Amino acid sequence: MIQKQEIVSQDCNRVFEKISKKLEDLDNSSILISGGSGFLGSWISEMVFYMNSFHNKNIKLFLLDRDQERYENNLEHISKSKMIEFIKYDVRSVSDLPNEINYIIHGAATPDSRMHSASPLDTMTSIADGTGAILHAANRVSNLLRFLNISSSSVYGDLSGEKISETSSGLPLDLKASNSHSEAKRYAEMLGSAARSEARIPVITIRPFTFCGAYQDLNSPWALNNFIKDSISNRPIRILGDGSTVRSYMYGADFAAWLLVIMITGKSGKVYNVGSDQGISLSELAEKVSRFSRSSPEILLNTSLTGSVVNTTLVPDTTEVLKEFELTQLTDIDTAIDRTIKWYELDFEKTQMG
Repeated sequence: MIQKQEIVSQDCNRVFEKISKKLEDLDNSSILISGGSGFLGSWISEMVFYMNSFHNKNIKLFLLDRDQERYENNLEHISKSKMIEFIKYDVRSVSDLPNEINYIIHGAATPDSRMHSASPLDTMTSIADGTGAILHAANRVSNLLRFLNISSSSVYGDLSGEKISETSSGLPLDLKASNSHSEAKRYAEMLGSAARSEARIPVITIRPFTFCGAYQDLNSPWALNNFIKDSISNRPIRILGDGSTVRSYMYGADFAAWLLVIMITGKSGKVYNVGSDQGISLSELAEKVSRFSRSSPEILLNTSLTGSVVNTTLVPDTTEVLKEFELTQLTDIDTAIDRTIKWYELDFEKTQMG
């Protein structure tokens, strides 16, 4: 029977074959990722591990994070690699980084909206202080080629309808605690701009949208995760509202591949949307989850909540990434959903056996 690691390795192989020429400049380089044990850090770790193991890329990867236990649980096979080193540290306290680093990917922040609402002060200070600290540390790294700052699509606010481009109006400043994450990310973008202007740090900003794949927490408050959790638990898939809300989903392997390409060749000072530009309603998404799940659960609409659920469209315009890097979605939505479900079903089985 296929194992969890096989799914991810197969994905890395499939995606790498499509963009291998765009990643040639990564040979013999060194990368540091803050937030290295999270979703993005795990997928980049998998991609680098694959490239080193099967294509002799000789890439050194440093993962900076507070949660070493999550790293060792999720990436046990990678933790044994001599080319990947975990640095247990709070990014807010960083003062020095290995001088050999060529690229920094700063992604240390939780995307969980429950945390943003429950702890807005910590949400804002961790993003602001963490970004400031790592930018100061980056200024002392003599071999640095690029600094990739991971912002958020939430900086666009409540835009809905048309696809959102990088030039769309941003979220206006307000004092709602629920916007702590969005406002902190806007501030972090400005910190990057200031560091680029004052210290000549080559900062690139990306604004990620919505993703799927291994290494997300199924208990996170996102529709797809809830649908998969329902199906694995042999429950009906429940949709809050009428199912007309539209999102787009990029697979984790695509996310990692896009970021590595943008990191290598992106232009300092630019902002890029990252995500799938193919929107899908929650009703359609639930149907796909049911179709690809072993249990094929029924789908229930909770229309009593229709009035309280805001139906929005959150889909990026990725014209800039297509034009500059010739990057398109590498994993279609059916494959993405199918692979995601398979990984979580195996993860669930492992948990039950444990």
